[in-house]
Amino acid sequence: MTPENRCGKMQAPSRGMTRVIPVIPLVAFIIAAFSSLGVLPATARGESFDHARWEMVLRKFVNQQGRVDYGSLKESRADLDPYLAALAARSPKSHPAAFPSRASQLAYWINAYNALTVAGVVENWPVSSVRKIGFLPFAFFRSKKFTVGGRQVTLDDIENILRLELRETRVHFAIVCASNSCPHLQRSAYTAENVESLLDQAGRLYVNDPRNLSLDVPHNRATIPSIFKWFRQDFEDYARRNHSATAGDVALDFMGKFANDANRRAIDALKNPRVSYFDYDWGINDLHAPADTLRKSGKP
Repeated sequence: MTPENRCGKMQAPSRGMTRVIPVIPLVAFIIAAFSSLGVLPATARGESFDHARWEMVLRKFVNQQGRVDYGSLKESRADLDPYLAALAARSPKSHPAAFPSRASQLAYWINAYNALTVAGVVENWPVSSVRKIGFLPFAFFRSKKFTVGGRQVTLDDIENILRLELRETRVHFAIVCASNSCPHLQRSAYTAENVESLLDQAGRLYVNDPRNLSLDVPHNRATIPSIFKWFRQDFEDYARRNHSATAGDVALDFMGKFANDANRRAIDALKNPRVSYFDYDWGINDLHAPADTLRKSGKP
């Protein structure tokens, strides 16, 4: 605001104003620089919770294939730790006014799940599988506690917020359990502005990955990921909520929404197909670890 607008007449600049004015181009330059990287402070994006630190972690320690350099991250936590502290201080549960939209809540909980998973692996690094963290195979998800918004929660608690409270079926393409058969960890943080487009992008990446979809049209067979068996109720609920007509399998119908043209045609050609499921590879999704640890037993 100019002196004329504030007081109705021209005023001589104060000493404070003469110091502030030269800073404005610098601020604009900084915002433009971060914008060119796709990383903006929350206030510049119109958000009240800043995911920029998490974005920096993703850019620095996750490769194009979504694999994580846990060893290097363990040695350099300058961005991870402040982000974990921010998650611990505020959440949509503790500060609902700061997360007024469903999109802002989705972005928060997806980022929280992924960041806490990464942090939990780093805390126990080196480890060959998250199933080896804790006394029981799935203790990492069901028992290990993280502080979020001043409350102690598990990863399963966060997953259920996304699945059952926000009722977002696409989270199965977005939350990453640090394992080879999980979706690839994307190199962009979710925000209120990009959550819809990133979820759809995650769906396309996941569904069209050959490791997640095998279609045998002549024999009327399909092989799909185990998550569609474990969480089948989610996909049935989605079909009911959206009055989706099914061609024989709700999971295949849901995958078809994200399939490329070739896969879409193959799915459409199936008629009440026989559906089987890929074994789940719980090997760690580390940059330096094998991308496939499955043996004939189907276990890492």
